[in-house]
Amino acid sequence: MKKVIATSIFEVFEKMFFIFLEPVEKKNDLTFDMETEIKFTGSAEGCMKMFFSDGLASLMARNMLSLDDEEVTDALKADCSREAINMVCGNLLRTCDSRIIFNLSIPTFQKNHPSDPFPFQQKAQLNSWQSLFDVDGESLGVLLQMQRP
Repeated sequence: MKKVIATSIFEVFEKMFFIFLEPVEKKNDLTFDMETEIKFTGSAEGCMKMFFSDGLASLMARNMLSLDDEEVTDALKADCSREAINMVCGNLLRTCDSRIIFNLSIPTFQKNHPSDPFPFQQKAQLNSWQSLFDVDGESLGVLLQMQRP
């Protein structure tokens, strides 16, 4: 499953954001500036969370919308983050079984307070997978929880 997650992430980030992520090993005390979440139901149900560094969200907005640095706003970073998780989760579920229709929720977005960044949990749990990626020192964390109803 971890390989399928990585493939879905690579396809979306390369085609939509022109970003070529590299998988990385777990890091200690890794924190993120933003979090998005999407839930899904169907033959399997669960949720996907993506954790972004601020620099990665800025890069996504600049590349996707062809903007200069000063044109990137927090609202654009939030929109790009929500769009990314929607496309990655949809791509992943379609890859798992293209015959089944899944219902996806509207992605949510949260930005942390600078003094309280989101920690990335690195403990394996039943029916969950985690992956970390890096591009030029900017980080992406992905958590997928999935189970059969």
